[in-house]
Amino acid sequence: MLDWFLNLSFYTQLLIMFFGGFILGILIMNFGLNVKNKKIFSYKRQLEKESISSDENAAKVKVLESKIQVLEKALENALDSK
Repeated sequence: MLDWFLNLSFYTQLLIMFFGGFILGILIMNFGLNVKNKKIFSYKRQLEKESISSDENAAKVKVLESKIQVLEKALENALDSK
């Protein structure tokens, strides 16, 4: 195989090496992009989970605030009636 390649003309060797390097570069970049996209996807999922949990926490805080207001009014009514 090496003898076949070396027996080719210089320009043919350059052309083969160029396209070989081009294809190798595409494969390497494809691998790198896949790794990056997986990291981005996992980061998006983590942000979505945090967003959902923060929404749930905000809802819990609102419920607790409304309960506190109800208890304060009940306490005021109880103190006013005495």
